[in-house]
Amino acid sequence: MKSWYSVAELAGLPGLPQTERAIQLRAKRENWKHQPRPGRGGGKEYALKSLPKITQDHLLQVAIAQVPALAAPVVAPLSGDVTQLVPVSAPDHLPAAGSLVAANPTAISADPLADRHLATNPNAPRDVTELKDWQRRRMEARLALLQEIDRLGTVLGLEKSIKTLVNQADLGQLPPELAAMLGVANAKSGGADGERTLSRRTLYRWLADRAQGYLALAPKSTERQRVPAWAPALLQLYQRPTKPSLAWALGELPQHLPEGTAAPSYWAASRFLKKLGSVERERGRLGTRDLRNLQPFRRRSTREMWPGDVYTMDGHTFDAEIRHPVHGRPFRPEITSCLDVCTRRSVGWSIALAESGWAVLDALRHACLVGGIPAIFYVDNGSGYCNALMDDAAVGLLARLSITKATSIPYNSQARGIIERSHQSLWIRAAKTLPTYLGDAMDKQARDKVYRLTRKDIREQGASPLLMPWREFLGWAEANARAYNARPHRGLPKIHDAQTGKVRHQSPDEAWAAAIAEGWEPATVLPDEANDLFRPYQVRKTTRGEVSLFGNTYFSTLLAEHTGDLVQVGYDIHDADRVWVRDRNHRLICVADFEANKSSYFPVTAIDEAAARRAKGRLSRLDRQIDEIEAEHAGLTGARLPQPAPATAEEEAATAEMLERARQWQADDEALAQAEELAQQEATQQALARLETPSPQPLSQGERGLSDSPASIARPDFQTDYDLWLWMDAHPEAATEQDRLYLEQALADSPALQIQIEAEQDQRARRRR
Repeated sequence: MKSWYSVAELAGLPGLPQTERAIQLRAKRENWKHQPRPGRGGGKEYALKSLPKITQDHLLQVAIAQVPALAAPVVAPLSGDVTQLVPVSAPDHLPAAGSLVAANPTAISADPLADRHLATNPNAPRDVTELKDWQRRRMEARLALLQEIDRLGTVLGLEKSIKTLVNQADLGQLPPELAAMLGVANAKSGGADGERTLSRRTLYRWLADRAQGYLALAPKSTERQRVPAWAPALLQLYQRPTKPSLAWALGELPQHLPEGTAAPSYWAASRFLKKLGSVERERGRLGTRDLRNLQPFRRRSTREMWPGDVYTMDGHTFDAEIRHPVHGRPFRPEITSCLDVCTRRSVGWSIALAESGWAVLDALRHACLVGGIPAIFYVDNGSGYCNALMDDAAVGLLARLSITKATSIPYNSQARGIIERSHQSLWIRAAKTLPTYLGDAMDKQARDKVYRLTRKDIREQGASPLLMPWREFLGWAEANARAYNARPHRGLPKIHDAQTGKVRHQSPDEAWAAAIAEGWEPATVLPDEANDLFRPYQVRKTTRGEVSLFGNTYFSTLLAEHTGDLVQVGYDIHDADRVWVRDRNHRLICVADFEANKSSYFPVTAIDEAAARRAKGRLSRLDRQIDEIEAEHAGLTGARLPQPAPATAEEEAATAEMLERARQWQADDEALAQAEELAQQEATQQALARLETPSPQPLSQGERGLSDSPASIARPDFQTDYDLWLWMDAHPEAATEQDRLYLEQALADSPALQIQIEAEQDQRARRRR
């Protein structure tokens, strides 16, 4: 700011005459201090301190307005838009509030002044990000006011700048932006805005704090972090797996408190729990697996991947009932899906009657034929994925396909969220279109109604039109898989729709096609090697031209030179007539044919053996249910169920024979799907054969009334063949020869009927014991 002014510069200013001559006369009369004016023309310059007070103030304001803004201090952002924390917009000559913030979170910590402040205040925040919202607003407002002092100090000096700012605040002459910061800067800790005045002492204190670093301008938090004496006992009661209520915990708390410690009120305990973190509050109430849902997680990106890099697979029990392909009753099939992780494309799937390793094998075969052989197979640790068929180093499918298997951590389904979420988008979405949907979203009343209708239709008609047939379901599933691949997927990049021009996500099919357009090619399987590549193998030892598998013996003269050698035996799960024998280097030795079978006159396939094991397992479960019923009855009445008379030697022998035959059946759900489908095909062929060759039929009720059976025994209408057997077993003297011939034919045609009869006989034998 200038200290000397010419007459021309002073003319017309507040407090002075309008003409230069009048100013010269007044200066001479009041004896203003002056000096010669340098430059051409000469004349005099008058000192600023000699001028009237009103003129000095005017010149001071003009000088202040002409001072440029200083560089803003560097302060790390806390979160969000800082203009929400300090809602001001400074004019050109003042720094904007947003300029107080820079994208450098470590700027303050790197300041040596800040290091000095941390050294003298070890409990102070070490970074702006540790400040609370109200602390940050106070610090920014004080910084803005101090920067105005710095700006005025370039003209007036420090002391005069402070006095000027204080006077402007008292007179209400501060710019609106700085006036708004006064209340924020003077606010008490965490409270409302304070007074809108300033004092010389306050400004000097803020300047001293700033000398230690910007963090020193933030008010200290007065919040006390004191843990109540009753808190540990309360947490022991509250943090239990049974998830007790707070009211219950408070009711039990007095018994666990130390003597002299008063129990808190419900609201005090509730406020204490709310102050705890979400994870710490639920620790103990949730196990480690469920607690993981509250903790931070890592998102996996697939941007650097190509199709075929990783396939992931998982099983899903279908959420709607369909018609069983064998007995026609309602059941829920097991669907095994295989997705390409990069494109989210459904590359393979398999549907089985129950969860099985064969379903996994078939789904992987389908995926490799459709999408190519993957580099990594990412699955869980289930038995369907971790078995010899998949993992064996010599004959396992993954080793022969050169696929690397990766498994997720147990009980960590989030790691395979892509395949888990696909069940919702593909199969659950499709199941909701069927009337037999049984998921949680289905109305309970409607679900119960459909359940009763399907069971009533089966009792009265043998089948229900609400249940989709098996063959139709397979085609329906294929159509839904294609529809899923054609729908936009949120996990894929966005594109402009060619028809509508709108922005949307890619579909799995479009992502797959885009990768091919960029030059990617799948690792395809040649048609001539597909059959053998996916054929399961087991290691067996040859003996004199023979090799045994599943109790069957296969023979070839080409095996004579390999007696005693360990060979790899490949088999077809649907055809047991031949096996493929290879040496340890997987070179084909021969195709051995079925020669003899010690366990069956006809060759037994792997599926037949699995079906027998499943039937035996179901009988075992029925036995356990009978034991539970007897134990429950004994516990309620204090005595066991009434026991019938001991069985005779002939009955015990028959029972032992039947049980021995049942023990030979081994439960194996893994192969039931193909077995029952094969049985359905055979039953269809036999039914067609019976249409060409009439078989004996049971007499109608009218005809049976004319038979030579005792007239005293009534003959009811038989709804099923099983009802006919029950009646004939109870009244053998009333049955006719034609009834017996029909029942023999029914037993030959229906293995299910034979299982029902044997189960009934077994239960009768148990009751006699």
